[in-house]
Amino acid sequence: MFGWLRKNRRINSFDEAFVKNPHRDNWYQANSYYPLPFALVTTVDEQGQTNIGPHSFTMPYGVISDYSLVLITRYNSNTAINLMRTKKCALHFIEFDKKQLKTVVGLGYPGQTTAEKMAHQNFTFIDSPTQGRATGDGIHPPLIKEAIQVYECTLDESVNFNYNEQGSARNFIIKLDNILLKESWHHHINNNNAIMPNLPISYGFRDGKDFWFTEHGKPFSIPTPTDRGPKAQAVIYTANRLDDEIKFTDEACEKLTGVPKVFLKTALNGIIKRAKQEGVILVDEAFVDKINEERQKGN
Repeated sequence: MFGWLRKNRRINSFDEAFVKNPHRDNWYQANSYYPLPFALVTTVDEQGQTNIGPHSFTMPYGVISDYSLVLITRYNSNTAINLMRTKKCALHFIEFDKKQLKTVVGLGYPGQTTAEKMAHQNFTFIDSPTQGRATGDGIHPPLIKEAIQVYECTLDESVNFNYNEQGSARNFIIKLDNILLKESWHHHINNNNAIMPNLPISYGFRDGKDFWFTEHGKPFSIPTPTDRGPKAQAVIYTANRLDDEIKFTDEACEKLTGVPKVFLKTALNGIIKRAKQEGVILVDEAFVDKINEERQKGN
C-alpha cells in the first residue's frame, strides 16, 4: 500500500526552477510528458488481411468544413503501406480495459507483418453498417466490435503533407467520411447527457521497456463565462452544431443574442424546423427577421 502511495504521490514543484532537457528522438515521450489519446486504425493488406495499428497521432485537422484528420505514422508501417494502396481506413476508440491494453501494446510493436501481429490479438471484427463499405473487397476494413466510436476515413490524395521517404514518418490527411457511435453513446451525445466514456490516455513508450497508460477521473464541467467576448459567438457555436444541413450566418446569430441561454436551443430548433419546411439551408438575417415579425403579429 505504502509503495503505491509513494509511486503516485502528487509532486509539488511550484517553487522549483525550470531545467532545459535535451532533444532526443521521439522527444514527446523520451524527454517530456505528453498525454495522448490513441486510435486503433484498421486497414487491409494485399492478401486481404485486416491490420490493426495503434496510433496516438490521429488528430483533428479540418474541423469547420472539409472535415478531416491528420494521421502520423512510420513511413514503412503496415498502416501507411495499406492506406497508400487502398485509400481507406477506420479509426477505433475503446474504453479503458487493462487486458485490452496489453493487446494494444503488442499490436504496436514495429517490424511485425500483419499475420504475425494479428495472431496475438483478441478483438472481434464486424461489418460496417455503412452502405458501400462491405468487407471482403480488399479495400474496406471491418470494424472492431469492442470500440465505442469509429471514424471511417478516406485518404486525401490532394494534400502532399510533408512526406520524405528518407525520413522516419509519413504524414497523411484523411477525410472524415462517417462518425459511428454505439447506440448508448449516440444517445448521450445527442441529448446533452453529462456522461463521458472512460477513454484511456497514453503516456507512450518510456524507460526503454514499458508502454504507459492511465485512466482519467470522473469528468466534470465548468460553465463558460457569459460576460466575455461577443455574445454572437456563443450563439454561432451552438446554432451551427444543431443540424447537419441547416447553418446560420453570423448576422442571423447576432439577431438572437437577446434570447435567454436557457431558451436558446429551443428557439434555434424552432428556426431550423421552419427552415426545413421552406427549403432554406442557410438561415440569414432576413429569415430571422421574418420569423420575429410573424411571432410579434401572432402575439
